[in-house]
Amino acid sequence: MSALQEEATPSAREDQVVLRAAQLVKEFPLRRGMTRATPGVIHAVDAVSFSVHAGQTLALVGESGCGKSTTARMLANLITPTSGSVLLGEAPVASMSAREQRRAREQVQVVFQDPYASLNPKMRARDIVAEPLRAYHRYSESRVKELFEMVQLDYSWAKRRPAEFSGGQRQRLNIARALALEPQILLLDEPTSALDVSIQAQILTLLRRLQAELRMTYVIISHDLAVVRQMADHVAVMYLGEIVEIGSTESVFVSPRHPYTCALLSAISAPDPHLRGRERIVLKGDPPSAANPPAACRFHTRCWKAQDQCRTEKPSLAAEGERGHDFACHFPESRTFSERA
Repeated sequence: MSALQEEATPSAREDQVVLRAAQLVKEFPLRRGMTRATPGVIHAVDAVSFSVHAGQTLALVGESGCGKSTTARMLANLITPTSGSVLLGEAPVASMSAREQRRAREQVQVVFQDPYASLNPKMRARDIVAEPLRAYHRYSESRVKELFEMVQLDYSWAKRRPAEFSGGQRQRLNIARALALEPQILLLDEPTSALDVSIQAQILTLLRRLQAELRMTYVIISHDLAVVRQMADHVAVMYLGEIVEIGSTESVFVSPRHPYTCALLSAISAPDPHLRGRERIVLKGDPPSAANPPAACRFHTRCWKAQDQCRTEKPSLAAEGERGHDFACHFPESRTFSERA
């Protein structure tokens, strides 16, 4: 067994870090038209770092355009970081040989947001699920049948094409395909946002069962905090390409410290009558352009707590007395979320 396989194995200990982002930066050049480049870049992701432990779920949350999906694509080695690194176990993916990177791709698979666009409409269901197995010379019909059963799809439908499946069934096909190579880590990019609410619950139940049975590690990209509360062990809140708060799901949801996190949580619909009277925080304006982010604290242009220090001094992502709950704010929230009810 290679060092890579030893570090990234389905039987990894729960305290073992299986995936790490280390100061990830991704910039895209600004372009005018097709040929002429203009000065400047889009700062899509800026100095993002976190670790994911075996068998756990990390959620990346934030508004559209905050850098969540770009971060996920770097984790999946679909795009190359401008700087920083992705580590699988202790091995930097960028420094792996081509053969090692191929093995690494087996360990990290992606379930994309749109179950309609992510499936080839001309392929039959069994061929969609079998495609990665054939690419890695591991095909067997029994394995394809097993994958159908794992995601609770009737194998008698194997000859059907995607158009003959519902949205939820298509997402089950996506999940089956992602599981084909027995990965250790699944990157779930808004896996339920394109589905009806009742179907969302079914897919989330399926994902939880698969995680328990297969000892999977998940990274979920989502703007739906109700889904995050159900699924995630840890949450990283992103704003304009940066992580502004990260910690256990319980800690972040009950005692958010960054004003942006407080605003996101205040928007969750609350069926509990005890929470219906809580304060709703409405942010003013749109997020600034990622081509020209504000100096110092990037949130200060929309923050009701902003002071001169926020405009001149960049806050560092650090804990304040609570281990494992970090935030980047000069004037953090001090009350628990329940106190806002």
